[in-house]
Amino acid sequence: MRFQRRTLVALAAAATLIGATPATWAQASGPIKIANVVELSGAGATAGTMFKSGIELAVKDINAAGGILGRKLEVVNMDTQTNPGVAKALVVKAIDDGAFAIFGPVFTGSILISQTETRRAEVPNFTAAAGALVTQQGSPYIFRTGLTQSNTMPKAARYMADKLKMKKIAVVYVNNDFGKGGRDAIVTALKKALLATFTTEVPMPVAL
Repeated sequence: MRFQRRTLVALAAAATLIGATPATWAQASGPIKIANVVELSGAGATAGTMFKSGIELAVKDINAAGGILGRKLEVVNMDTQTNPGVAKALVVKAIDDGAFAIFGPVFTGSILISQTETRRAEVPNFTAAAGALVTQQGSPYIFRTGLTQSNTMPKAARYMADKLKMKKIAVVYVNNDFGKGGRDAIVTALKKALLATFTTEVPMPVAL
């Protein structure tokens, strides 16, 4: 599984980041604690649940193969309720409980706030959030599992310009950190692709 391979690499990178050598890691006893801090309810429940399921499948396969350097993985799931404040509090709790690494949150607005805690504690933090701002904060402890808006929007703009031959574009975006980051990325990409006219830029209200 691609996700499993990514997880193995990510955990190995995490061990290197915190100075754990293979020898010292293997000598330690007990399971390796991982906190899955994701959106299991609220507006982000679909994305968070899929992320949770992926983590659990990967952990099941890794443990069945003998774990990481002989140690099994233990996952604790925490629901952010798609609330950035709750996400930050749960990340603090996971750190205090001794999590080796933290997965999530998935939503850009939540990870932008909670990653300050993983950076402070020097705990590796893996996220599926696509907002470009997530990795632009400069934290060496943030790892992204997918492409960012900076990667995807130029591709979309080139497709609209080269294949669809569009000349007039309306930009409709969600009025939050993810939506505004996407708006900025697509507008910049479209201008570079020489699409001349934007009819409107319409923010959509959000409850968060």
